[in-house]
Amino acid sequence: MTSDFGVLETQEGMIPRDLLEMSVLVLKTMADPLRLQMLWVLCRGDMSLPELAQQIGVSPTVAGQFLTKLRAADVLQTSKVGRHTIYSMHDERTRQFIYQTVDFAGHRLALQDSEA
Repeated sequence: MTSDFGVLETQEGMIPRDLLEMSVLVLKTMADPLRLQMLWVLCRGDMSLPELAQQIGVSPTVAGQFLTKLRAADVLQTSKVGRHTIYSMHDERTRQFIYQTVDFAGHRLALQDSEA
């Protein structure tokens, strides 16, 4: 069965277990300010680990740990250019998800400001 949003559902109208687990993994992986900042930077273009580390202001070791988590959640992909590993968004849909997430947060902040 498919929901109004085009998402597969069980007969009971619930999210299938495997889809639910992947959704939670992706959200947990992105639920860190520096990892989200890293994803935002990668939305603008592909980068190597040292470039990403410098861009977000962390050591290459910390950036490498973040990248490992993001790759495990299938959010990023890699390619080799010479001896360098280049990181990029997995696909356009992933990039749009990041944009929409930040846009949603901006909308919520604007609502809070207007209610204050």
